[in-house]
Amino acid sequence: MRKYLILLPLLFAVLLLSAGCQRADVPTSEKDKPAAPAQAPAEGTSPAAAEADKPKVPDGCSAEFRALFDHAVVELHGTGALDVAVVTDPLCWHCRLAHKLLGEYPELYGRLRLSFFPRRSFIGSDMAAWILEDAAGTDRLQKLVDFGYNDLQQPKVKDLMEARMLVLAQFTKAFPDLLADGPIAQLYVRLQKAHEPHVVESAMLAQAAHLPGTPILVAGDQVVLGFGPDVWLKVLKEAGMCR
Repeated sequence: MRKYLILLPLLFAVLLLSAGCQRADVPTSEKDKPAAPAQAPAEGTSPAAAEADKPKVPDGCSAEFRALFDHAVVELHGTGALDVAVVTDPLCWHCRLAHKLLGEYPELYGRLRLSFFPRRSFIGSDMAAWILEDAAGTDRLQKLVDFGYNDLQQPKVKDLMEARMLVLAQFTKAFPDLLADGPIAQLYVRLQKAHEPHVVESAMLAQAAHLPGTPILVAGDQVVLGFGPDVWLKVLKEAGMCR
């Protein structure tokens, strides 16, 4: 860790000299909040009005959820036919359980896209998202995704840039070829410039869909908020295709 702490002043200097590279936290909700309990209709309220006031069941084929799939660039493949999007954070424990489950049942989906929603409680995870988006469409994507969801350790620091650097250091140690084009500080700047805007947009789409946190499963026309293996498997088996 000391080595990368020494590199931080150099990184600050490079960032200041790099046009368009500014520190920006990914917008997220402050905390995942449970849904408000259902309330009985007020006296005198018509059944139709009471029905209209009920929370709507999320529709995976609606524009807001299809936007999550269409905007995502990290795409993995199963052997089935269903289009699936997972709103995810690589350092989120339940997202990791979801990743493991999906890896065990590739027959339940065809195209699987990861829509990144970095959480403030998992500082530095946006760097992991940048790295994975940078590998989209390449032969090494699956290995990088598996490392991000299985082996990546949460940085125990409070500074955002330091946390990002520590995440990047873990990836470059596991995949030295990431440094083929230059030093780690240069790689940091390139990844931020190329991928931070897109990941921020992904987070904003998740917020626009009123998603409370991660993971979220969008399987065809079905949406599951949160993770539960039995529920996920049932929905993946029964979901209908969007047209």
